[in-house]
Amino acid sequence: MPIYDPRENNGPVLPALILANIFPLVGILYDEVSFFALFYLYWWETVIISIFRWLKMSWAEKPSEPDPGYTINGKTLSPEHVNNRGKMRRHYFFMRTGIMMFYLVFIIVFVGAVSTMSEDTTEFARSITFAEPWVFWCFVSFTALHLIEYINWIRSGTYKETSLVELATPFDGRLITMHVVIVIGTFLAMYTSETLFPNHPRAASIGYGALFVAIKTGVDVFALRKNKSRHKVIDAMMPGKSKTDAGGQAGTR
Repeated sequence: MPIYDPRENNGPVLPALILANIFPLVGILYDEVSFFALFYLYWWETVIISIFRWLKMSWAEKPSEPDPGYTINGKTLSPEHVNNRGKMRRHYFFMRTGIMMFYLVFIIVFVGAVSTMSEDTTEFARSITFAEPWVFWCFVSFTALHLIEYINWIRSGTYKETSLVELATPFDGRLITMHVVIVIGTFLAMYTSETLFPNHPRAASIGYGALFVAIKTGVDVFALRKNKSRHKVIDAMMPGKSKTDAGGQAGTR
């Protein structure tokens, strides 16, 4: 479940992205991988990404502009607010933490209860406590992957072209994927296990897994194409313009 950035990869990103998303479904179908464990890992990777995003906010230097469509208590944020590093980091921390805890409860109650607990209670307990080896090592690999990405982000100087607003968005495609899979997947899992494959012991996990792969792949492909088209437009319209205003300040580190 890695993050692919088309700005840093000129290879066949789309095929690799699709294959990476389909691979977990193969594990659910043929290797008795628990969907709860898979989705639980997806939640943890989102937490890891959020932590490194919060850390990146201490480095971002590109001046930010407030989004007129985003308000707090009915008021649009001022340029001074969106460039205040302390306020933006606190706002992101509390918003993101609340959202992630909310989804954790739903993942355990709905996904765990509907799929894994109905299939294997022991596996549910082992997954949630990281006693399952592949869950533990996947968590370690995700942490290492995003730590390396964070270090490269600093070493490459990308923080000079990154604004606080870009990093401080509390909602993203990963959260949308989580929300839709929890809401629709619960009904799809019950339909799959009760109607389509009533005698299949892993029908609920298969229903959840198929929906998860379909939605995540769609979101990832959309984000990939959107980023590509955006950068092509920028390069065509402003071929000689610097991306960063040399005189801009993003706040005090």
